This record gives sequence, structure tokens and C-alpha cells, in this order.
Amino acid sequence: MTRIAEAWRRVPAVSAKFLLILVPSLVVTVSLFSALFFYDRYQDLQAALRDKVATIADINAAALSNNLWTFDVQAIRNVIQAIGANRELVCVEVTDDLADGLFAWPGPSCPLSGDANIERRPIRVQNLQVGTITLHYNHKVAREQLRQEVVNTAVLLLLMLAGTIAAALAALRLTVGRPLRRLIASILESERGGGLQPVDWRASDELGRVIQAHNAMLARLGREEAALRMSEQRLALAITATRSSVWDYDLRTGLYWWSKEFPTLLGYGPNELAMTTETWASLLHPDEAEGVMADSRRRLRDRAMAYTAVYRMRRRDGRWAWIEDRATAQRDADGRARRLTGTMSDVTERVRAELDLAHERNILQVTLDNTDQGILKVDGDGRVVMANSRAAELLNIPPEVLAGSPRFADVVALQRRQGEFGEMGDDPDLYLSYGIGGTDGHAGAGPDEPAGTIDQPFTFKRRRPDGRIVEVRTNPLPEGGFVRTLTDVTVEARSAEEIFNAMQELERAYADLKETQANLVQAEKMASLALLVAGVAHEINTPIGIAFGCATHLSGRTGTLAEAFERGTMRKSELAAYVATASESSRLIEQNLTRAAELIQSFKRVAVDQTSEERRRFDLLAYLEEVVTSLGPTLRKSRHRVAIACSPGILMDSFPGALSQVVTNLVMNALTHAFPADSKGHMVIDVDEMPDDEVTIRFADDGVGIPAENLPKVFEPFFTTRRGSGGSGLGLHIVFNLVTQSLGGRISVDSVPGDGTTFTLRIPRTAATPQAATQPQSQPQPFPLPTPVPLETDPA
Repeated sequence: MTRIAEAWRRVPAVSAKFLLILVPSLVVTVSLFSALFFYDRYQDLQAALRDKVATIADINAAALSNNLWTFDVQAIRNVIQAIGANRELVCVEVTDDLADGLFAWPGPSCPLSGDANIERRPIRVQNLQVGTITLHYNHKVAREQLRQEVVNTAVLLLLMLAGTIAAALAALRLTVGRPLRRLIASILESERGGGLQPVDWRASDELGRVIQAHNAMLARLGREEAALRMSEQRLALAITATRSSVWDYDLRTGLYWWSKEFPTLLGYGPNELAMTTETWASLLHPDEAEGVMADSRRRLRDRAMAYTAVYRMRRRDGRWAWIEDRATAQRDADGRARRLTGTMSDVTERVRAELDLAHERNILQVTLDNTDQGILKVDGDGRVVMANSRAAELLNIPPEVLAGSPRFADVVALQRRQGEFGEMGDDPDLYLSYGIGGTDGHAGAGPDEPAGTIDQPFTFKRRRPDGRIVEVRTNPLPEGGFVRTLTDVTVEARSAEEIFNAMQELERAYADLKETQANLVQAEKMASLALLVAGVAHEINTPIGIAFGCATHLSGRTGTLAEAFERGTMRKSELAAYVATASESSRLIEQNLTRAAELIQSFKRVAVDQTSEERRRFDLLAYLEEVVTSLGPTLRKSRHRVAIACSPGILMDSFPGALSQVVTNLVMNALTHAFPADSKGHMVIDVDEMPDDEVTIRFADDGVGIPAENLPKVFEPFFTTRRGSGGSGLGLHIVFNLVTQSLGGRISVDSVPGDGTTFTLRIPRTAATPQAATQPQSQPQPFPLPTPVPLETDPA
């Protein structure tokens, strides 16, 4: 990897690096996508070939039926020879089961190759199999077509790649190369001492902005050189005025230098101390010398740029002075320190004041740590300046964190990361900015408002994750900031909080129950819609596939006949066979496309109804037939059938989506529960018109029936006898709700074990507007228990 990086740095031109990145990237990307594309293309060609051979086999099986029955050998051979005209076929076999005959093309040794695929179809005459047609084919044509496409595509991609590289190099030269050369020339001129020469180039792109910044930098360097000279004069005056000294230590040469103010700080004359590291080390306090020297050596190894140290040095009169040493390191490209420069100041008075203050704080801290109440003080800058151990315990913060004077906002952030606030998103500490000056007169501000000072006391309670309840009292301080006390009030608040939590849990459970009811009903609708979509895919695929196959076969036969006509070799038998094939293919195409169109319209109406709650007028018989048609794929997987007994012309003004859901659930319930495995059952939907503008719909099956002890429970939610086999217990409960609420009717069930089950629905032809649509219900009842008249079915 190091060699690659070094070789990359040695590339002499940006354009060369650009090509090294662009060309491999384009080649790899194009190669990858081309491989994926041609792999999918080859799979498509194979699938198309299989479909074409299957269609040829299907159509010619019908064409050979009469010839085999009459044993017309010449006609059979003509058909076989016509089939062999397809380039994909390598061998054709036709067996005559009645006469034990065999017809083969191109010769008796069929197949000719071991890698041939086979399509075999029986030849039937009035449901009697009289023979078999077997087609052997390979994928040579598909591979040849794919090979030609690969060659053409490769040539096109190479031309595009060459054009792209040429255009990219031209654009790189115009946009990068020319301004970059001018910038390099300006930099080299400055390095040779020829002055600060700006680059003559103006553009709005990135290089233009770089050159503009370079020219601005040159102008700024000129100004800074003049300012530097003035700054050096001011620095000398500042050192003298602040009673500090400046020192410099060159690590490469070992030379140590300090300004004349350093000996004065310790009571020495300007020339009494030799400028060496040994002199500086000899003045250090014996108790601190080893640590200060170790820190000094550490500065040479670490990566920090600035240092600060406070230590004691001996004065000329023997007393000890506290010296604050501030240093800055200059490092080379490898990070090694080459030079240290800094200042030394006498801070004896400040250190003594800090020591006295620390002693007083220790006494106060011991006193506060022995109280049972947590106490926290925050200054006007928002920093924790004092806290006892009890406060650290109740805040669940390590004492050393509070001892480090953190910002109170950081303490709150640490608590939040530890999960101290839990689900209490309304805790004041999450929204108020404590201790920040302002004039709004409030305890704090919201997240989108300016924060203000705390000028009034306030109190709130907080629940800890371990269950303890802490009362928090906050009182403002006149100089800014606040004092906070924390008291454990778990025992006092536990009883009241338990009652409050119990009430909240009850309300949440009630709300969850209502939401679960709505979600389960919607899930059942989506399941029915998924079943309908599967039916669409299955039902429409078959007629469209047959129509496509017939059209493909007809096209192939037309081409073959046209070639025979052009060569002048067309015979009457071939024309007759073509006319028969064309007639049959056209009939099949028209019949299957008409069937597909009818299925699409039917499925479209049922799908729209099941995914909406629109009310409309519809013919009951036609709609029931559409619903049963949508269930066709599911019914065909079993041996069970559904019959409809309904008079035409019964018009309904109701909700077809709800009715479709009811019929679907009843059919699926019967398929799941009513019939034993490997049985053949029947279901009947019987419709009668009633004199009071109602219709009676009876759904009956001849299954095993429902035990008497389960009959009163079938409409109850979650009641099922198939709990471990995928039953949810909601199918009939949803049926009950849709009939009684959406359709405004009644439902009952009757069953005798071993003698089937009958559901009876009485619904108005003109549905009433549901209550939920006219006025909102403040508290809808979740999963109302039905009380049907004594009739039932197999529980879902």
C-alpha cells in the first residue's frame, strides 16, 4: 500500500491521475453492468425459446390428431417436415399408439445431440390418446443471437469510452490545467524572492476561487509583514508592563534564552543567572523538581501545541515564588517538538488566595456531605460550583463529575444519556436553560425561545429509573444562578402515584383495545385484497399466455408459408393446413383475450370495493359472481365448489366492499373448518327477495357442522378451534360487525353436527347511513360481543 501511494505521488500530471481514476472506473462499471444485462438477456432468450417450442407442440398436437386417427402417413410426414423448419428444433418424433408406429425427423436416430431439451404433448381424439409428439431443441440459436448482440454492444461501448476520455481530457485542460500552471508560476516566483505577484485569472469555479484566495493571501501577507514589525515593538512594551518574562528553548541546538525580566522576578540582577537549562532546574522546589522535569520531557513526546504549568522557584532571599509557565511548541512534519517558546509570570499572591479558598471550601463540603438533603449551586455562567455527595447520589452522577465544575446543561445531557428522565418528556430540565442571563422574568425558556434568568422559586417532582421520587426545589440567587435542593420523597408520593398510574394504565389499555380492533379489521381487509391480487395474477396469466402462444405460432407458420410461396414449392395440403391453423389460432386468440378483458373488469370492481367504503348501486347477482370469481384460485386448490342461486335484477343501494368482505370471510371460514382433508364439499349462496325491501342471503355448506357447545361463541372475538393452526378467531366477528353496522342488517347461524352449517343474513336493499359516518362517537366500544339468534357456523 505504501508503494502504491508513493507511485501515485510520483505521477507528474493531474491529467494522468485523472485518467488513472477515470479509465478503470469506466471499464469496471461498464463491464459489470454489461455482464448483468447480457445474463438477463440470455435468460429471456431461453424463456422465449421454451415458450415458442411449447406453443409449437400444443398446436401441432391438435393438427396431428386427425392424421393419426386416419393414419394419413403422407400428411403426418408433411406436418413433421413443416415443424422441422424451425431452426430451434433438432429432432421431431411422433408416435402412433394405435398402430405402434414412429415418425421421426430428420432421421430415425433422434435426438441427434445429447444436450437437447424436450417438449412432449399427447395427441388426443375425443379424449382418447392416439399418440405423442416429442420436440427436441437446443439453445444454439439463442446463444448465436446473444453473441452477436455482445459484439455490437462492445464496439459501441469502446467508441463511447474513447469519446468520453477525449472530452474529459479537453475539459480538464481548459478548466484545471491552464489556471493551475499560472498559479504554480506565481508561487515559484514568490519563492525565488521576486515579490508577491498575483495570478491573472478570473473565474467563478473552484480554481477561480482558489486563485482569488491566493491573490488575497498575497495582499494579506504584505499587510501582515508591516503589522508584525509593529507587533514586535508592542510585545516588548507589554512584557515590561506585566512583570512577565519570555523564554525560548531550541531543542536542536540546546540553546536556552530568556528575557531580562526573568532574573528580576526572582530578585537577581540581569546577568547573575546563566541562560542554561541547568540554571532553571537548580531553582525548582525540591518537592516539585522531579515532576516538573518529567512534564518538560513529556512535552517533547506528545502532540499538544500549548502547555501551562504552575510550580515554585527559589528567590535570591531564599523564599519560594509561585511561577506560572505558559509554553507553545513548534513541531516538524513528523510531530516532533523542535522548539519551545513561552512566558513566566509571578502568581504567588493568586496561588495563596486559591489555597485559602480551597481550605474554606473543604470545610463547607464536609458539612454539606453530612446532610440528608442534596444541595447544588450553579453560578451565573451556568456552571456547577458546589454540590454535596447526596446531590450526586440523587442525580445518579459520579461525585468527581460534579467536582469538576461542569456546565449544568452538560449534567442534564449526561442524565439524559443515562436514561434518568425515562419517559418523562415534560421534565423542566429538558426545556429550561438555567443560570443564563436575560430579562423575560421567567424560570427558563422553551427550546425555540431565548433563555432567561430564574427570578422566582419553583418546585417539581422527578421519578428516578429505580423508582425513587425526588422533590426538586430551585431558588434564584441575587447575583445570578440558583441553588437547588433535592429531597427523597418516595414514601410520601408512592401511594398517590400508584393510584394515578393505575388510572393511566386503564385508559391506555382501553385506547389500545380500540386501536387493535380497527387494525385487525383493516388487516383482514388487506388479507382479502392480497387473495384477490393473487387471483388476478393467476386468472389473467393463462388466457394471455395462450393468446400470445397462438399469435407466435401463427406468425411462424405465416413466415414458413410465405417462404414456400416465394420458392414456388407451396402445395395445396400445406395451404390447407395453414388455413386450419390460422382459423384455430385466431379463434383461440379472440376467445382468450375476451376472457382476459372480462376478468380484468371484474377484478377491478371487486378490488376497488374492498379497499374503499363507498356506497353505490349494484346488481346483486353480478356482484356475487364477481366475488366468487376473485376466489377462484383459492377454490381450485381444493376440491370444493361454490354455487350461486340468485334471481337476476335485484338492485342494491349499499356498500359492496362490506358485502364482498362478508362473502369472502364466509367462504374462507368454510374452507378452513367445514371440510375434512381430501373431501369434496359444496357451498351454496341462496338469495331471496323479502316483501319489506330486504333480501335474505343464505350461505350453506355440507361440512362437518359446529358442536352445540361452540354454537353460541362463533361470533365472539378471538374464539377459534384452530388456535395452533393459524386461526385468529376474528373472521366471523368481522362478518358480524360488517352485517350489523355497515350493511345495517342481521345475521344468524344454524348448524347440526355432521349435517353442515347455514348462515342467514337479512340486509336492507337500501342501506342506512352508518352512525359513525354521521356523527363522531366519543367512546366506541371495542369488540362488541354479538348476540345473534341461534344459528352459527364453523368458528374462524
